[in-house]
Amino acid sequence: MATSAAKLTSKHQITIPVAVRRRLGLKEGDWVYLDFRGDDVMLRAAPGGWVEATRGLGADVWKEAGGAAAIDRERQGWDDR
Repeated sequence: MATSAAKLTSKHQITIPVAVRRRLGLKEGDWVYLDFRGDDVMLRAAPGGWVEATRGLGADVWKEAGGAAAIDRERQGWDDR
């Protein structure tokens, strides 16, 4: 297994080395996942970019709030003002 290194900047950012970007097929603007594995962190490509990477986030909140009915209730509140 090849090892790549990256230096942390003063803004706590890193540049992903070109060999890693090529292997993962990453382009500018792509999202990545950072997963903890014990004391290590694994970087992996988020499939399909931002939309695919964030699909389903907040689904539980949406269901608990009542979905589209919650939006209708909120809009009704605007009309009542």
